[in-house]
Amino acid sequence: MSNYYNLLPTKKWNEELSLNENLFPIDPAIKEIFKKDSQSLDNFVQRIKENEVRPTKTETKKNHGSKSKFKNDDDDVSTGIHSDEINQKSEPTEDHVTPLNLELIQILRSLFKQITRHSKECDIKEFLSKFNNLIRLPHVQLRESFEKLEISQIDDKLLEVLCNDIIQHEDIMYQNYVVFFKFTFLEKVRLITSKPSRDLLSILSKIAKSKGKPIVYGLLLPLIKESQEIARPQLEVITRIINGGLSEESIISLITELFPDFRTNESVSEIRPNHLEKWDDSMIEILFSIFNQKFQIENQNIFKRFIYRLDLNLEFQSNNQKLGQILLLLVTKHSESIMDHLEEVKAAAEKSTTFMKKSVLGKINSLSKKRKSQK
Repeated sequence: MSNYYNLLPTKKWNEELSLNENLFPIDPAIKEIFKKDSQSLDNFVQRIKENEVRPTKTETKKNHGSKSKFKNDDDDVSTGIHSDEINQKSEPTEDHVTPLNLELIQILRSLFKQITRHSKECDIKEFLSKFNNLIRLPHVQLRESFEKLEISQIDDKLLEVLCNDIIQHEDIMYQNYVVFFKFTFLEKVRLITSKPSRDLLSILSKIAKSKGKPIVYGLLLPLIKESQEIARPQLEVITRIINGGLSEESIISLITELFPDFRTNESVSEIRPNHLEKWDDSMIEILFSIFNQKFQIENQNIFKRFIYRLDLNLEFQSNNQKLGQILLLLVTKHSESIMDHLEEVKAAAEKSTTFMKKSVLGKINSLSKKRKSQK
């Protein structure tokens, strides 16, 4: 590792680390040292473990003399990696996957075939043991390994056994979970053309409760942001996961990515699908599921951006009942969060022609009086 980080005073670490935004699990004892920016520390430690410490975002901009821009491709959504890192990645080659990894992949592929034919318990145990070595590889090598293993072809029953095993471990990097969910469940869900199986929905609901944020970045966001249209089968998967017990932190990550505050990330330029701007029935259903959960967003610009988009959509769909229900959720379940945006919510509610309009406006008046009395 470069001596640059060794020479930094302790108080400067947070400033350096805050330039990175990915979230990774890390030992609580280390988090205690860096209370104010443990999330960025997690990202930094991930990069140290992979021996891929690169210049910071600020340094990169100085070197290149221009702002970095990237499209909304798989890597951006699924892991949140900065574009400077994305542009330095190359296509998978044999040189990247070490001989040891190739041998491990061959063993796993052979075990996979045996399990598919005979489903012996001894083979499954060996498969889990070998896979636990694979899932701990640096995430770039892990991606290449999954491609060679063709893990998307794995049987649903074996996938369930595999998931039940790896979600119990706390020493697997967050980003590796994201890659795993992307190469397994994302590929499977995208191919669904009819009602999702009960077993699949059950597996996903269980995983989302323990690994919610990786599911958000490895499955939900790619399904929402990388699709021109969200079909009914995929919609059912998305809403089932959201309603099935996602943590508040995971819900906040989801809504933050859907309605980003560009003022805090000026270098980002993305191509957003039409349904994120002019909401269709599927997107409205997703938003209803999100706001039917309890969460508190500290960044009010994100909340303001959502209300702005809600207002625009009510102009075109004033009688949409689900939009009316979202308004009602804002003034009831999220009343504390909208106290600084009552006028904007009222302006949006005025455009609604649903039977809920009267109730929403009445609640807004009550909240306005409460706010004045608190001043």
